[in-house]
Amino acid sequence: MAIAPRPTGAQRFTDARARKIAELIIPAVTEQGLHLEELELAANGSGTTLRVSVDLASGTEQVDLDTVAAVSQAISARLDEKDVLPELDSYDLEVSTPGATRPLTEPRHFERNLGRLLEITQTGGSPMLARLQAVDADSITVAEQKPTPKKGMPVKYADPTEISFASITQARVQVEFSHTE
Repeated sequence: MAIAPRPTGAQRFTDARARKIAELIIPAVTEQGLHLEELELAANGSGTTLRVSVDLASGTEQVDLDTVAAVSQAISARLDEKDVLPELDSYDLEVSTPGATRPLTEPRHFERNLGRLLEITQTGGSPMLARLQAVDADSITVAEQKPTPKKGMPVKYADPTEISFASITQARVQVEFSHTE
């Protein structure tokens, strides 16, 4: 991607405490069939909040609330067992998913959003709305949404086109609401 992708693996956790926590909780996260997206220790008034973001490693399904609750309990148990933050009297644990409109920065983020409408900006270009049709190692295939001539008219798409990851400067999912009468 044209913008530096988010670091992967151990490089994601530059802070020594975050790296130590990640090493401890990754087994609890993967046991639930999830991937650790992000981990952040943030000052919160007089306390500290540990924010953990998890997602499914593949597929297009969404993480359900029962799974988030189960991984939260598993992480909490691991943290209590190892007392990984002894310098903190207390901390709040927040476990969530990245959210529908997070930036898509890795090929697996695109794979998780096959079939969805994306807003994509390429180097030197304007944002475009396009339906994600395929993802491979170096690029995505999309069909650009054409402007509708009148409100209420069906949406039409251009022929599929390939966009290299190297040319993408920004990409986000566009939340769509279906309307039924």
